[in-house]
Amino acid sequence: MLLEIDDLRTHYHSRGAEVRAVDGVSFSLAEGENLGLVGESGCGKTTLSKSLLRIVGENASIVSGEMRFDGTDLARLSNSEMNRFRWKQISMIAQSAMNALDPVYTAGDQIVETLRLHTDMTKSDARHRATELFELVGLSPQRLWDYPHQLSGGMRQRVVIALALALDPRLIIADEPTTALDVVVQDGIIRQLDRIQQRLANSMILVTHDVSLVAEVCNRIAVMYAGRIMEIGTARELFSNTSHPYTMGLLNAYPTLESAKGELISIPGAPPDLSQPTVGCPFAPRCPFRTEICEHETPPTVEVTPGHLSACHHAAQAANMRASAGDQRRWASDAAVAAATETFGDDRAMPAENSANGALLEIADLRRLFPVKRGFTEYLRRTPERAVRAVDGVSLEVGDSEIVGLAGESGSGKSTLGEIVVGLQPPSDGSLTFRGEPLFEGKRVDPTMRRTIQMAFQDPYETLNPRFTVFQTVVEPLHNFDIGDDPDERRELVRQALTQVELVPAESYLDRYPHELSGGQRQRVAIARAIVCGPKLLVADEPVSMLDVSIRAGVLNLFRRFRSELGMSIVYVSHDLATIRYICDRTAILYLGRFAELGPTEEVIERPRHPYTRLLLSAVPRSNPDEDRRHVDARGEIPSPISIPNGCRFHARCPYAMTHCGWEGADLARIIRSRLIDSEMSEELIAAGAKIDESGGPSRRLDASQIAPLKGATLDVNGTDLYVSTVPALRDEALEAVQAVLDASLTTIGRAVVGIETVGGNAFVVRFDRADEPDFYSVDTRHRVACFLYETDPGEERAKRIAEANVSPA
Repeated sequence: MLLEIDDLRTHYHSRGAEVRAVDGVSFSLAEGENLGLVGESGCGKTTLSKSLLRIVGENASIVSGEMRFDGTDLARLSNSEMNRFRWKQISMIAQSAMNALDPVYTAGDQIVETLRLHTDMTKSDARHRATELFELVGLSPQRLWDYPHQLSGGMRQRVVIALALALDPRLIIADEPTTALDVVVQDGIIRQLDRIQQRLANSMILVTHDVSLVAEVCNRIAVMYAGRIMEIGTARELFSNTSHPYTMGLLNAYPTLESAKGELISIPGAPPDLSQPTVGCPFAPRCPFRTEICEHETPPTVEVTPGHLSACHHAAQAANMRASAGDQRRWASDAAVAAATETFGDDRAMPAENSANGALLEIADLRRLFPVKRGFTEYLRRTPERAVRAVDGVSLEVGDSEIVGLAGESGSGKSTLGEIVVGLQPPSDGSLTFRGEPLFEGKRVDPTMRRTIQMAFQDPYETLNPRFTVFQTVVEPLHNFDIGDDPDERRELVRQALTQVELVPAESYLDRYPHELSGGQRQRVAIARAIVCGPKLLVADEPVSMLDVSIRAGVLNLFRRFRSELGMSIVYVSHDLATIRYICDRTAILYLGRFAELGPTEEVIERPRHPYTRLLLSAVPRSNPDEDRRHVDARGEIPSPISIPNGCRFHARCPYAMTHCGWEGADLARIIRSRLIDSEMSEELIAAGAKIDESGGPSRRLDASQIAPLKGATLDVNGTDLYVSTVPALRDEALEAVQAVLDASLTTIGRAVVGIETVGGNAFVVRFDRADEPDFYSVDTRHRVACFLYETDPGEERAKRIAEANVSPA
């Protein structure tokens, strides 16, 4: 075994109390094995991973237990002895990439510093190794000279991975490596980790709350709760033969594309206070299968099947527990059920699909532009004014009692659109009407309509005023809109709102402050504040993204009930397609400020038409360990909303892009730069199998001699054209090199060139036509897509691309 943990206990000392963050954990890890650590926030996952590196902090200590790494007990080593293992044998990928990187050093300098600190490498050798590492994690070596703020979130995370791999460690601890990243970026990170492991054959401990992620990546899974391991076994065994009620709860609560077609459960209550002694099973207060023995005796760890362990008194009855664990009524407390009946009635069934009964909100050709200030030199050169086109020509209707989902990567314009609807930002152009009346009066929302449109924000920790009690927070909108004749009536309205969001009994929450609430309770208070004044439209901006898996379903179920029982319409903003599938009637896919696809949610999920929608769906991890999912080829990240691509905004990342989709000089410049980087790679790196990710699309490899004339050339993009300047003696050779690049590309960019003209004695220009953006084509009832694959004019190239994409023409 590479790693053996035996009865490890790590405690924090805070305000005279001893917090048992890790409380008797034991497991082992073999060479080349991946182990997933899953559980709610505060269960001890991160503390356990930091204990392995002995970096738990001054107020914590490893009280007892052994951590044998290749036979050496790490718990008994001095700090200087431990340094021989840190980074060289065991490294860590930190959760927050922005905090893990030093903002005043370039990415390359931080890797060089790590290498020179732990090895005898020269600066030149360390720089060469940094280049290799960037290639290994799928980053251009040009990014070595970038500072962290110049990198996207996905790029920063790849730099952190490169740092962790710098010294070829045998064990990598990945602590939430994809948290807060878009699903496409997350899939790229996981794909890189998988490739790296295949090449280096190292082991990994993946700390995450994402059940689907561990199902795909890990050989074995350990489920932690209250500092202990509740269940551990192979991924296949854990998913098919779950033996602990807590694991059953997590699996039934986590929304996946598959589970979103049914009902999700919410685990009631909250994890125990680890500073207080625990009697019996720590999960007993929340467990629907608890008996008297669970409340008084600590459960032993029993072997369900070989290698599959469960800390449950009733593991032998696991099959019976699994049969009823998917029923929310089994998990709900009596108070919650009573509250739901009192507020909404007995019928809690959700309609499968709720079509719009009329337009409540109408958005027509909406635009939101943020002007970019010109610098002094740009002003002198009379550089045209530019703007961030956050929302750029969106039209949408939201019907009565309808939930519409807005999905897309970060930077697609989802949140900006939601903020415009509630009046937090004014539109630059276009119109919004609410029940047939203009929503805005100039730059401000009509005050008479503000009461009917409310918003639930993303971060429950920043949403609430820490100096306000729950009552003061929820009653504030009633004062603002002069609702309620007297204090008693307002108090009753607050109580009803808290009951509607299942904070029961409501009286027990009225006088609490935010710090006395869990994350899920805070989000419910924020939602209660939004609905207390009886809005007809609620905009929910990523309302569950920061909540634990166990409580997400409860919040999502609230929105479904608001729709079906209160007749409320909801605009639900999220990058999580699983939660969108669970609650939304229709879904709009945004890309770079415009809709790529819009239609009934089931139609969009089951039969996606736009290549971008397909990209998003194919990047979602699957919760079936036996399913072999093909990782996506994202071909770069979402472009800048300042420089909108020619033609179709997605063409540079689309595997089915045709000649007239909008290829331009910027695409050719990107491909040429990738080619130049490729030619500069060492033969050693090429032999090792490293590959450059060319954002312009897949291409045939070129010899270094073919691309050499473009070294030192200047590439300038002007509109859709590319100007190439070099020394006069190399102009013709550079022109031939550009032609070689075009011929070698497996995309259709070569056929999109309308001409190459020489300019003076040292330059030439590659010209592309200006292309229109695709229209919104109807492919089915209420299902539209902005893609040239669905235009009505037939053509040989379009027929070929339709066959490749396996789509139905319009």
